Amino acid sequence: QGVPTPVSGISPAPMWSVGQAALHLLLLYGFTNVQGAKYVIGQEANSGAFEVHFDDEKRSLDLASDCHSMKACPPVIIMTGRHVGTIDVNNCVEGVMYTFVNKGDLDAGVVVQHEGGLYGSKGIAQFGVGTCFCYKEGNLLCG
Repeated sequence: QGVPTPVSGISPAPMWSVGQAALHLLLLYGFTNVQGAKYVIGQEANSGAFEVHFDDEKRSLDLASDCHSMKACPPVIIMTGRHVGTIDVNNCVEGVMYTFVNKGDLDAGVVVQHEGGLYGSKGIAQFGVGTCFCYKEGNLLCG
């Protein structure tokens, strides 16, 4: 009526609580399948990585209206076309970390900044990536 006696030197299997079993499964399965965020790339309403085309004249990016006509830009902006120099960005959504990808045709880099450059700027080489955070009151921090 106590603990069962091992047969032939084999110890009984350990008894796990539900929490211990869940932790064991998390360790075995959960951490081995860690993946980063994955986005639909394009110019559709469901695109999480939106392609914005720049021509020689375009020098600004309005995050409220330059992506899709029905909603604001998603957190990943892929800049395509023939852009060089500084791109002034405005109308960011508070609390969003924006990622800017320079997939331009020209081998010169670009600089992304809050309109006027008041909160820093981020240089992005061709095929490079830069991040900026939208702080309170729409201040895009790109330092």
